[in-house]
Amino acid sequence: MTPLNILFIGADAGGNVPPAVAVSREPVARGHRVAFAGMLPRDQGVEPVPLPALVGHQPGLASNGAAQMSDMARMGMSRGVARQVRQVIAQRHPDVVLIDGIMISSIREATRVGPPVAVLFHSFGAVWSGRMSQGPAKAVLGPFGLSPLAVWNAADARLLLTDRELDPLTDQENTIGFEWTGTTEHGAPPAPRSAQDPPLVLVSLSSVWQRRQDDVYRRVIAALGRLPVRAIVTRSTPQTPLGGDIPPNVEVRGRASHAELLPHATLVIGHGGHSTTLAALAHGVPLLVLPMNATSDQPLIGRIVESQSVGRVLPRSALAPELEGAISGLLADTRITSLAAQTGMRLRAQRGAVIAADRIEQLAA
Repeated sequence: MTPLNILFIGADAGGNVPPAVAVSREPVARGHRVAFAGMLPRDQGVEPVPLPALVGHQPGLASNGAAQMSDMARMGMSRGVARQVRQVIAQRHPDVVLIDGIMISSIREATRVGPPVAVLFHSFGAVWSGRMSQGPAKAVLGPFGLSPLAVWNAADARLLLTDRELDPLTDQENTIGFEWTGTTEHGAPPAPRSAQDPPLVLVSLSSVWQRRQDDVYRRVIAALGRLPVRAIVTRSTPQTPLGGDIPPNVEVRGRASHAELLPHATLVIGHGGHSTTLAALAHGVPLLVLPMNATSDQPLIGRIVESQSVGRVLPRSALAPELEGAISGLLADTRITSLAAQTGMRLRAQRGAVIAADRIEQLAA
């Protein structure tokens, strides 16, 4: 087909980055012209387009999870960002526009301008039809007789970049026509491991820093230090040195490639972020979920992990002895290990970015 002019629009809010970047790569591989406004990926073939109005809206240190979600809502409702989005669309004349679901005001502007618009959602439909469609965005839109659901519904497509089987949203509840593409995460079968090698536990607690996150890290590290395991702890956005005693079986790193570590991991201790969780499951690795932000999708994802018997969920306040028991129990639970492995095989067969790119081409036809 004739190469398309495709415009992605988004902001770096942590877990929304990996699926959006994965989808943007696929049209490039097909020979289309791809630009990304707002989020500035370094991928070859994707043209970065700055949105200066996003400065100050990127996630950072907030007093608590609710404050972070309020910051995100303000970004999503920003009139300044929406005006710049409208200008970029007018200047670039894209054949199709892809916008992150959190950018409500920008979606509204894009649907008024003319080209087909698809909204990208980076978590489960149950999140977007529930918590994410309520709160600050609904309060702002309500006086105008609108809601986030109404704004999303005005788009030409609503693509859920996730797995249908894990999503609690039912067909009856899917009132605005979400389309599941399957996961965009890439997994690999487990790498061979000698019986003499201790199991590897990978720890990753949110790339968007949470209040007292290091306290949770320290309790997890203390628990791991009492167990016959090897552990790698990744702190992607540390503000200060972790401090405290680090047991000899625990290695603390900064930002690290999970794709290189997950084939060797036996367990992931995570925060319930959608990308981290689906990446672990795509590798067939069970999880212990410690939701770091109670106002986000993380508690729901923890419940999904536990209900599917591919891991457990504990509160972030869990003390070291309770964490030690949960880790030990998960490592010994052959049923959870088997179900996680089966889930991994199923997810590895999915091609979410390919399905999304197919849909993009259909919209532009």
